[in-house]
Amino acid sequence: MNNSKMMFFMLMIFSILLVISSNSWMSCWMGLEINTLSFLPFIFKKNNILKSEMAIKYFIIQSLSSINFLFLIMIMKFNLWNLMNLHYFIITNINLTLILKLGASPFHLWMINIIESLSWMNLLIFFTLQKIPALILISYYLSYKFIYLMIIINCLVGSLGGLNQLSIRKIMTYSSIYNFSWMFSAMLVSDNMFLFFMSIYSLILISLMVYFHSFNLTFINQLYQLKINKWFNLIILLNFLSLGGLPPFLGFITKWIISITYIKINSFIILLLMMSSLINLYYYIQLIYPMILLNKFEPKWTMIFYSIPNLKIWMWTFFSIFNLILITFFMFML
Repeated sequence: MNNSKMMFFMLMIFSILLVISSNSWMSCWMGLEINTLSFLPFIFKKNNILKSEMAIKYFIIQSLSSINFLFLIMIMKFNLWNLMNLHYFIITNINLTLILKLGASPFHLWMINIIESLSWMNLLIFFTLQKIPALILISYYLSYKFIYLMIIINCLVGSLGGLNQLSIRKIMTYSSIYNFSWMFSAMLVSDNMFLFFMSIYSLILISLMVYFHSFNLTFINQLYQLKINKWFNLIILLNFLSLGGLPPFLGFITKWIISITYIKINSFIILLLMMSSLINLYYYIQLIYPMILLNKFEPKWTMIFYSIPNLKIWMWTFFSIFNLILITFFMFML
């Protein structure tokens, strides 16, 4: 990361802190705008038409949602919603505007369109740091009926949408849409639960994105031509199973805590989340399958890449597994 991008990255961190610490909607809007503008240099590339086009698309979508958000907070500022009896309408529209900014379903098509032009490291920022401000603002005005509807929609779209995908980026994007349903569920439990889930999800995602970035992977069929250390294969396998929420891995811990809470509140929602997690595990296994084959497909007309994982990948994967073991032991001690 060069100096200019490091400056914009620090500006992005500042915008997140601004949204978290703000006590007015106007400063929250400013934080969202700074967050959007600080991400644009990561997408834009001077001599690449595709990346420039995607940067414009991203800017237009974010601008439309920001204009709508500003209009709604001005209505609240002048107390017009009480005069017009539009309280529930305004709250629902604020949530819908933030859902559009997030790229969650049903407003996910723009996100599917731009992810192919992003590098894996940019995609990591897009799935983690870019989501935090809007998710925090959604937690301020929770409409329970609306959030339950968003949980169901994101759960179904995220699990079914990734079934017929060959692009690893699109699979990870639909996985992100599916995890929005767990994030919204965690918000209804508590703010601390949401932060806990987001931290663990980000940790697992860092490990996987660094792996994809290091080997420059784009499609599933590339995994058949990649030969790496078998122990490293095992670590990546564990990270995918952890992302899918399979016990006793790290990703299961948060989903287990949320499930215990929801069994008492809304058993239908948690049943749907659990059933759709099985579909998610199916297309995670599609990614895992080439790595665990005993006899890989080796075409004579292509080159097989013998790759040795670098220190950066080992660092993140071992860090992820260490936390997995630590939290699992902590569970059994309680």
